[in-house]
Amino acid sequence: MIAPIPSPIWQPAAARVIPISAPANLRTRGLVPEIVTLSWAPKSSADNFDFSLDLSEILSCTADYIASVTARVTTATGSGSDLVVLWVSIVNGLACVFLGSGLPGTTQTVRVVVGTQQGRVIAQEVLLSINSYSQATSPQPVPTLPDGTPVPPNAIRLPDGSILTDDNGQPYIIA
Repeated sequence: MIAPIPSPIWQPAAARVIPISAPANLRTRGLVPEIVTLSWAPKSSADNFDFSLDLSEILSCTADYIASVTARVTTATGSGSDLVVLWVSIVNGLACVFLGSGLPGTTQTVRVVVGTQQGRVIAQEVLLSINSYSQATSPQPVPTLPDGTPVPPNAIRLPDGSILTDDNGQPYIIA
């Protein structure tokens, strides 16, 4: 697998990046309860925004890097205005999740699972408050492949405008 290269096309918003810290002391881990609640900056239902996790501290000195990202909203109820994951990608070494919609006045939980090239699996739940500045809206559409697979902005586009995909139909990305 090739290590990620910087994306010249698209940049995640720095204001919506959360660094994931390594545990302070592994010897006492488990003896002292660790209550860490992470949360991204609030958004309105009408906004489609990128939210990212920076795992560089956890992966420091390992020669490892992010190879895959999945995300889901664990608090989704099935309504048309639920917070939804529109796409996930790896951008400049960050696990990036693009979220839209959300019921105003609620706090939603997004579970992000990151797989690394060396086989590590890092799961993190992050809270996201949906403010009451706008009414509940449906998510704005994002580009998709004919089969409905979302296309992140750092997908590789061929000269004819088509998106380069792997054998499973997933877009290749500039990570």
